[in-house]
Amino acid sequence: MAILMTAHKAVDTAAEAVEAGAYDFVVKPLHFPQLLVSVERALHLNKIKNQNTTLKVALQTHEGTNVDGIIGKSPSFKQALDLARRVASSNTNIFITGESGAGKEVIAKAIHNLGPRKKNPFVAINCSAIPENLLESELFGHAKGSFTGASEKKVGLFEEAGDGTLFLDEIGDLSLPLQAKLLRVLQERKIKRIGENQYRNINARIISATHKDLRSEVANHTFREDLFFRLNVIPIKVPPLRERKEDVIPLAEFFLKKFTALNGSSVKTFSKEALEKLLTNTWKGNVRELENTIERAVVLCTTNTIQAEDLTDSEVFQSASNGTGEGTFDFYELTGNRILTIDEIVKLYIKHVLDMNHGAKEKTAKDLSIDRKTLYRKLQEMEKMPIGAEH
Repeated sequence: MAILMTAHKAVDTAAEAVEAGAYDFVVKPLHFPQLLVSVERALHLNKIKNQNTTLKVALQTHEGTNVDGIIGKSPSFKQALDLARRVASSNTNIFITGESGAGKEVIAKAIHNLGPRKKNPFVAINCSAIPENLLESELFGHAKGSFTGASEKKVGLFEEAGDGTLFLDEIGDLSLPLQAKLLRVLQERKIKRIGENQYRNINARIISATHKDLRSEVANHTFREDLFFRLNVIPIKVPPLRERKEDVIPLAEFFLKKFTALNGSSVKTFSKEALEKLLTNTWKGNVRELENTIERAVVLCTTNTIQAEDLTDSEVFQSASNGTGEGTFDFYELTGNRILTIDEIVKLYIKHVLDMNHGAKEKTAKDLSIDRKTLYRKLQEMEKMPIGAEH
């Protein structure tokens, strides 16, 4: 930004200076307090512009509209993005695989925004996050009065997506009855709302994703083979962050800019030790874990440089707890030697693992080898009947 000093007090001169790109102007003889105010305002405006630019890029990246701004220079991630570009203009079903938090939805949005459907809706649903009895209504819609609580008619997501894209995340968690209904939709390109006899044509492109190995699910008869082959026309694998170390620092720097802008923080950079820690971490939660770690560091950091000790995450907390004995599960300490029922033991252990993971339900379900729907149901039961209520 430029501040012009002039001997002319005319308004026209001031207007010409601003039009030429000057932020402000001061008149001779120089009045230093006035110059100081102009400089402070210029610096403040420049900071706001930089923050707005960062937030705009962050929003566009999150929504998938800024495809060129997707952060990833590792060969494996660039290969996945390149395949996304090549299939974007087709109507073929796309099947994206990868661990939770690796960026499957980023690839799905890139496919949508690189293709001819980009001006139409991109509708996403996490199939594991909605109870099974509500998921069918979410997908297909329902007629008024078709079941208890259906006080109004509802348009399902297949219709809501219109001529755009429907992204079915964590499709591996669909129940077998819903799998059968989805297969029929993919074959006939028609849906029927719950409680209606009328079939409605759909035109949405279907992109599905899962963190599960669906070939194993097919072998175990928990996922339909015919549906798997319908979905898996063009497979795209998103590599985990631990296999794309080249992306860790660029992603961390992007998240640093994002969260300093959001929080009005003065944090500017990482220390050498912090960068080394970022690179050596296994990032079991992938990009989502990295983002959460940087956000936490920005909020907790007391200087303008993030240090290694600021980069606390669930893995660090767990290893620290195990090292001091605080991470062990002691029935007697928790219950005062009272005999527990089997249900109470299950509830206590779920709470223990959830606490170790600092409330991260997805990781807790994975650690317990149960699906998220089961975990949510257990947590709801725990709220309704606290431990000890049986006695």
